Amino acid sequence: RRDAFWLDGESAGAAGLRLQEPIRFSAPRPRYETAEIPGRSGLLQRFEGAFDNVTGTARCFALERGRVETALAAVNRWCFAAFGYRRLETEDEPEIYRLAVVTSGAETELRMRTLAPFTLTFDCKPQRYLKSGERAAALTASGARLVNPGMEARPLITVYGSGAGTLTAGGRTVQLKSLDGWLTLDCDLQNAYKGTQNKNNTIFAPEFPVLPPGESAVTWTGGVTRVEIIPRWWTL
Repeated sequence: RRDAFWLDGESAGAAGLRLQEPIRFSAPRPRYETAEIPGRSGLLQRFEGAFDNVTGTARCFALERGRVETALAAVNRWCFAAFGYRRLETEDEPEIYRLAVVTSGAETELRMRTLAPFTLTFDCKPQRYLKSGERAAALTASGARLVNPGMEARPLITVYGSGAGTLTAGGRTVQLKSLDGWLTLDCDLQNAYKGTQNKNNTIFAPEFPVLPPGESAVTWTGGVTRVEIIPRWWTL
């Protein structure tokens, strides 16, 4: 029975609740820009390269722990321990995680001094992140290949070396003007830094690298000596 789930690594069971059934998630919807063309029937649809959030519905029941009011408060403390996107993991999908916001906590009638079943809802990013994509790949030779099992990924890349060079992944090249040991490229946030130092002025990147579905090579030139990539694999 797959009835366990976690928020930011904190077990729902520790808060006194269990799932009655696996969490149900709506299907991701691609985002389109529509336009009318004069003299032409129908709408022009242009995919924006993004997907809308999905909704998760968790039908839960509370484990009995003394007073009803105490149990209810414990559940809601767990639900709203933090705000914004949180890491949601379920026993039903052990190899993936989602980023979710809890949009409703436990609301239930008091019956016979027990908690009736209740529903939690989540507003989730459309990505189903693969835990395998959190592991860093250490590349020591230019031309090393990575295999992306999902959708186009925007990795976290740390480049080591000194002086000038280039880094290419997914057909996109970053010019590195002055490496001084290492720097990190966050291809999702499109930001370059070294620890707390802003390094955007030391690179030239019209487009940050991506890792397309399937196999792709990572190459470099100049003073680059090695590269470490956290690929951030994801699927829908």
